[in-house]
Amino acid sequence: MGDRQLRSQLDRSLTQCFQAQCDPTSLQILNSCEWSITTTANVAMLVIICPNRKTNWQVLNQAVPLSNTIAQFSQDAKLRIYSTPKMLDYFEIRVDEISIYQESV
Repeated sequence: MGDRQLRSQLDRSLTQCFQAQCDPTSLQILNSCEWSITTTANVAMLVIICPNRKTNWQVLNQAVPLSNTIAQFSQDAKLRIYSTPKMLDYFEIRVDEISIYQESV
């Protein structure tokens, strides 16, 4: 098995484990988006592409629970959130930075 196949298998396994650990509210919001978990350089990244700005705000409001869930699999994990499919800019945060948002909520 090549490196690419192993990484793809790891991404699928992480996605399944992540889904199993997500709370129902987070899953409901994620189901309205395109999302995936990818790994590069041993860092797991939850990439979320929101269909519209309203959903983007819902995702941002779930950033803390989503970060806490993916942090169970990698303390170096990141969230990358695109506000709409056409937006090239994104919001990215490492899970070790999420305490800033927990304090402000």
